[in-house]
Amino acid sequence: MGEIGLELEWVPCPVCGEVAFHPLHKEDGWQMVRCATCRFIYLNPRPTEEALFRFYQTYLPEGQPSVEDWKRMMGPVFKRAADLIERTKKGGRLLDVGAGFGFFLSEMKERGWDASGVELSQRAIDYARGVLGIDLQMGPLEKIGFKEDQFDVVSGFYVIEHLPRPMAFLREAHRILKPKGLLLLRYPHTTPIKDLLHRFHIPNCLYDLPAHLSDFSPEMIERCLKEAGFQGCKHTIGGFTLPKALGKRIASVVFGNVSEGLFCLSGQRYLLPGVSKTVLAYKG
Repeated sequence: MGEIGLELEWVPCPVCGEVAFHPLHKEDGWQMVRCATCRFIYLNPRPTEEALFRFYQTYLPEGQPSVEDWKRMMGPVFKRAADLIERTKKGGRLLDVGAGFGFFLSEMKERGWDASGVELSQRAIDYARGVLGIDLQMGPLEKIGFKEDQFDVVSGFYVIEHLPRPMAFLREAHRILKPKGLLLLRYPHTTPIKDLLHRFHIPNCLYDLPAHLSDFSPEMIERCLKEAGFQGCKHTIGGFTLPKALGKRIASVVFGNVSEGLFCLSGQRYLLPGVSKTVLAYKG
């Protein structure tokens, strides 16, 4: 941890505020823990918010080939999400939080949406503005001060697990959504795979520490959404990414298709542990 040069802090549970925890899994000296009260899984100790801001200035890939690889990797998930949104919303104002290079916003603009975004990485903001013509605002979301009831949809792809204060993010998303507005989140669910690999003593860095500050299960994310005021939570698999590396791509395609198949065969009830998922929730 010292080699990374990040200032660290010990924190209470980001969901319930409990200070007691149980150690869970380690990666390269980083420790994921489980809250002793609500069982939320989070990184402790973790980088301070100031250290995280510096860290994210170099987190995303650099150079056009790498950015294009990122676009191809996320493309199928973005299209599935756009289709999910348009099943209930036929246009309006959309805010994408943790918008990265702006590729989802570009997809939604092509579909006629008034789409804007929030991002921490100046590298990504510069790309979105200079290449895609999309203006992103520098986050975090809670510090921007959007008006209440401003957006029809708020989305976030692989962002909530990066946030030091996930409940503050959810409450702010709820505040800025219009009545009946939609929140769509895409998130990883890594712990079941970590538990399995741990049994066989197989080393791995699946948590992507210290970038990921927490790991949500479907049950935990629904709890957090309801505490933030959301209703009508609905989970789906939502497709899968296509990484450039052949091994990762094969794993993503295989497990993605298996999880989609089991989800359909179970009448949209069974969510395969360990694969990324998409959740939708509404402001009442």
